[in-house]
Amino acid sequence: MFDQDEIIAKIKEVKPKVVAIIHGETSTGRLQPIDRLGAAVREVGGFLVVDAVASFMGAPVKADEWQIDAVVGGSQKCLGALPGMSLVTFNDRFADEINKRKRIELGVRGEDAQTAANFVPSNYLDLTQLQDYWSPARVNHHTEATIGIYGVYEALRLGVQEEGLANRFARHQQVHQALNNAVKALGLTIFNEGDHEMPMVTCVEIPEALRDTNFQSELLTKFGVEIAASFGSLQGKIWRLGTMGYVAQKGYLVRFISIFGAALLQAGYPADVKASLDAVDQAFA
Repeated sequence: MFDQDEIIAKIKEVKPKVVAIIHGETSTGRLQPIDRLGAAVREVGGFLVVDAVASFMGAPVKADEWQIDAVVGGSQKCLGALPGMSLVTFNDRFADEINKRKRIELGVRGEDAQTAANFVPSNYLDLTQLQDYWSPARVNHHTEATIGIYGVYEALRLGVQEEGLANRFARHQQVHQALNNAVKALGLTIFNEGDHEMPMVTCVEIPEALRDTNFQSELLTKFGVEIAASFGSLQGKIWRLGTMGYVAQKGYLVRFISIFGAALLQAGYPADVKASLDAVDQAFA
């Protein structure tokens, strides 16, 4: 997690055209504060681009209020739709800037079409072409994954219209806190608890006695439950437990704690499974 004051100071010094930052960093389980960065970037004439792949639909991402110019969300995490799609939103000032590099394909280019000299040299990730594809002009870009779009639409309908964003965010936070309490009741330690935790990822310090064992692989092969490790400086030091989208509910949490606790006991770790399950019940009382 980076201090916003330090980031803003560097923005004023460097005056970048683009500041790109991750809102929810899953490898460490941190939720990066970004509510003051947009204004700072605009003061120097730049653009703020936010990766909210893991946090989208699980925590507030206030694009307009925080003056974010472009946000990328994921379809498969807290939204709970089909994987392999990216949801993108960007404002008018961002659109005006990227259209300075617009190119229209030769085969569909009209006589009055203007094409930038420094155009994007690839169709992939060329938002100017995608804009034309989704515009009333319907300029062909690619064959759309229509089933995926229907899936995303339905997932958004369920999340926004039926559950409501406030309720959805509260559910993720409640399940996250319940899992934290349950993990601690097992006798384990939450990694940097209280330090801007993501409400959809719980990071657990791996006990010394289990760091050089095959606990993760045995949990998967024997019990059918997969938990993630981390990488970089945290490789072999923490486990990461995801509670995203549909699975962020009490029933799945109870099943996980029961299996996870049994696996810990079998591995020789003195886990208090009853206390852990009681902690889950208390969190939902």
